[in-house]
Amino acid sequence: MSDDTDDPVMALLATQRAVLAAVENLAGQVEAMQGKLDAMGETLAQLVVGNAGASGAGVGRAMTLGDRFRQATDKEAAADPELRSAQGNYIVAQAITNRLHKGDPEGVARENARVREWIADQLDRGRVFGPGKVRSNEKGVAAVVEPIHEEMFPGRIRAPQPDRER
Repeated sequence: MSDDTDDPVMALLATQRAVLAAVENLAGQVEAMQGKLDAMGETLAQLVVGNAGASGAGVGRAMTLGDRFRQATDKEAAADPELRSAQGNYIVAQAITNRLHKGDPEGVARENARVREWIADQLDRGRVFGPGKVRSNEKGVAAVVEPIHEEMFPGRIRAPQPDRER
């Protein structure tokens, strides 16, 4: 009998068996990881449902005005008479955010999300928003910064003060 250790075909078959065993091992690891991810997804879903219940948007409780604002698209909020003024102020806040975070799209997105949540929270507290204002000038249309926007961006912007007589 000859020794198979020097046979290239046998060496190739042995390598293929080793690779197949490694692939099967990796498949088992991926399957175990998928099981963990599924469990984590279920836990996350339970946490989200728990947070929705804590925020008031849960089973047996009516959706608040703030919840409606959070869930509405910009177009839906603008069309809803109860959300229209809040949406107008959000549009002004977006213009302010774009100016504050010029050249930083991630900063703009984070700030817009924060402001949207701030407005929704204010709606939940019963705040009534006046309409957002814009003015036209030779440069185009510009958002008008009001005192409410100072609240949205504390210490970062100032609303123009009306001229006072002395």
